[in-house]
Amino acid sequence: MTDLDLTLKICVVGPCRSGKTLLCRALAEQPIIQGEYSATSAVRIQEFSRTVGVDRVKIQLWDCSGSMQFQAYWSVLSKDIDGVLMVLDPSQPEQERELEQFYMNFAQPNSLTIKQCLILALQIGKEGSLGLGSWQGIKGKLSKLSSGFVAINPAAPQAGVQEANQFLDRLLIGSLANKKDVMERSVVDDGQQEQDQ
Repeated sequence: MTDLDLTLKICVVGPCRSGKTLLCRALAEQPIIQGEYSATSAVRIQEFSRTVGVDRVKIQLWDCSGSMQFQAYWSVLSKDIDGVLMVLDPSQPEQERELEQFYMNFAQPNSLTIKQCLILALQIGKEGSLGLGSWQGIKGKLSKLSSGFVAINPAAPQAGVQEANQFLDRLLIGSLANKKDVMERSVVDDGQQEQDQ
């Protein structure tokens, strides 16, 4: 395989106004637009390339709307995904229950492993207002999944984005390993079928 032969499709999901679009733009090294909130209509896709382990990989972040009015599209948006990044606002602990619904609609139908799922508590704030606050981590049914806390100040996002990238790297490594396993099994199965004929 040559560079960029592999593409990882990662769905970024979570409740409305949890910071998914800001996070996706930051991870794709796009300018962070400050000002009025603009809700995502169905999906926004950010693409970039990245080295994952020894492979140069094309990453697609599918920033999916958290609005229930787009729930009918979730099965289409989640088709052939390699991983799911679930985002919540740590000041809104009730959002954890909403994440369970996203998990059931995006991760479960695609038989994603624990290594292909990540939960990020994303705090967006001004200088001096960032901190873990009262967030204690994931408590419910999704507590088995990897999770982390990231604080991003849109006016000076570098530190938070660097931390978010470290979490994303772990998700991408798990997603790429699974994709390669599936591809290798497919080659072996195809070879076996040819021998059987």
